[in-house]
Amino acid sequence: MIEDRMFPVLDRLLSQTSKRQQILAGNVANLDTPGYRAKDISFAAELDGNLDMGSRVIEVETKEKPNGNNVDLDRELTEITKNGLQYVTLVQYLNQKIKTLRAAISEGGKV
Repeated sequence: MIEDRMFPVLDRLLSQTSKRQQILAGNVANLDTPGYRAKDISFAAELDGNLDMGSRVIEVETKEKPNGNNVDLDRELTEITKNGLQYVTLVQYLNQKIKTLRAAISEGGKV
């Protein structure tokens, strides 16, 4: 049986980047909502591998506008871009792993 420990790690990382993209998009959607506090996922909690998605969501410490909202559009767009690139990189890596496994399976019986 083929066992690759990277698949569960990749699964978790893809889930995290997907969840983070939703959170960042929510921040942008609430750009002008009075009192809205920008959120993100704690990088330290990500490194710890904490799978409880709710416990990693933190409030972003940025400058507050007069209406109580603290969403910084430049920050959010930068983080969305970085997160999107991370997601694409993970998918490309996963595709390469699958391609390697397929090649091993199809060529494995040939001598």
